[in-house]
Amino acid sequence: MPVLDAHTHLFPPEIIAGRDRIAAREPGFAAIYGDRKSRMVDAAGLAAYMEAEGIDRVIAACFPFSDGGLIRLANDYVIEAARSDRRIVPFIVTDRQNEADAVAEAQRCADRGARGVGEMAWYERPFDEAEEKRMESLADYLERAGMVFMMHLNEQVGHAYPGKGRADFAEVVRLVRHHPDLKVLLAHMGGGLCFCELMPEIRKSFARVYYDLAAVPFLYSDALYSYAAHFLADKVIFGSDYPLLGLRRYRAAIEALGLEAAGKILWENGVRLLGD
Repeated sequence: MPVLDAHTHLFPPEIIAGRDRIAAREPGFAAIYGDRKSRMVDAAGLAAYMEAEGIDRVIAACFPFSDGGLIRLANDYVIEAARSDRRIVPFIVTDRQNEADAVAEAQRCADRGARGVGEMAWYERPFDEAEEKRMESLADYLERAGMVFMMHLNEQVGHAYPGKGRADFAEVVRLVRHHPDLKVLLAHMGGGLCFCELMPEIRKSFARVYYDLAAVPFLYSDALYSYAAHFLADKVIFGSDYPLLGLRRYRAAIEALGLEAAGKILWENGVRLLGD
């Protein structure tokens, strides 16, 4: 069956080469990529992964930098990679502090083929009421443009690890409710926010919210896949978080769910999210 990996990362060669220098002034980047053991790949490396593991399409993004120059460099690289390889669906990042710049960059990149914004993350500070308000103008634009908003959310309990951030889930719910037509992809199963869909009011509000499986082998038992297949059958999308992990780490657990459920997770739900 075809496979869409909805959560991968690639970096311009200049950023890979300048890892240490960039980490010295970008704390969020340093938390994840400051250690040279953390893998980084360029477009060629992402293509090699697709070939090796039989991936048909990927959603690819870089990293939510704070520096405007790095944001533009990263976005231009992702867009050019997608132009060279039609299997790549380009997502871009924006300034988390300047609402006007964020919207302008989203517009610039949408005009060049970007399909979504993300993976947006809040490593240095929590996603709280102030951050939710800063996202309003961007969310308004994405809602009108029909683009996807991909948010990095971590589980708020459990073991610590690099890049694990704090988030007020009530503010995430508020953002979703303020933008009922916005397509939202919550990474890492929304940090467990997915389980709140057992609450009828959340289920109703989250009609256009999807979840990806990125990094879940490090976070949850395999029982998560059964929950995804039976209660969130049309909302969970395979995402590897490559180059952290690849499809092979997930394939057996997903295929054990049966052909129908696996087909939805590996392909159909992602295609629906993108509107393709």
